[in-house]
Amino acid sequence: MGKWMYRDELQLAEINVPRAALQFARAIAYPDLSVSAYMAELHELSEEASDFVSQSDSIGLQAEHLSSLLFEGAGFRGNTADYDDPRNNFLNDVFDRRLGSPISLSVIYIDIATRLGIPAFGINLPGHFIVGIREGVTDIWLDPFHGGRRLDLTDCAQLIHLSLGYEGPLEAVWFAPASARDILTRMLANLRSDYVSSSSWASAAAVIQLIRQTRPDEPEHLRDLGLVYYHQGRLPQAAHYLNAYLQKSPNAADAEMIRHGMKSLLDQWVPMN
Repeated sequence: MGKWMYRDELQLAEINVPRAALQFARAIAYPDLSVSAYMAELHELSEEASDFVSQSDSIGLQAEHLSSLLFEGAGFRGNTADYDDPRNNFLNDVFDRRLGSPISLSVIYIDIATRLGIPAFGINLPGHFIVGIREGVTDIWLDPFHGGRRLDLTDCAQLIHLSLGYEGPLEAVWFAPASARDILTRMLANLRSDYVSSSSWASAAAVIQLIRQTRPDEPEHLRDLGLVYYHQGRLPQAAHYLNAYLQKSPNAADAEMIRHGMKSLLDQWVPMN
């Protein structure tokens, strides 16, 4: 039996998000990473939290106490000094450095909350991932990146504005619980953006391959992979994936631009053969 990998995590009926995130960290950047060691650390944190958070308190108070434990006692915090550091989205680095992104810190919070019986879930807010807590018929919103502070609609609008410049109305769908695949895709998309911004094309390609495993029915990842291979100078691979994208999405908004680019790409490739 071979080594358990990220793609194996995706086959489970109930995906364990922290473990899957550690698996993709090992696949992308840390081949010697011990997934079990970091899962044990997560378990130890949850054991500590069970002594700190009283089950007799309201759900809201339990959530606040968990925030105090993680973001004051354990020292986890948002990396405001270097937001685009890829390490912010690798859970092993988040544990080691106590620094993370909105989504990686949320993953840790949600996992421990769930172990404690706190009904926590991820919220794919545009530009800034947050945590939701179901309390009766209402939801509490928390921002792990900023110490687990409580949010209202005005705060959420401000987070979106600061991240994206958006000033329009908030949409109810943004506050729906994020699935495990939603969360993993967003973490990987963050890494893709970080690596593309730094022209780390080999790492970007590795990330996009994992996004394709997570979202196999979304053809835009074929396009993204083709463009990354183009930047690497791997023209045959670039042509293959861009053509595959056009086959899957012949009427996409960018299809004509890709076709034009394909001609230029092939003109470069042919003289090399």
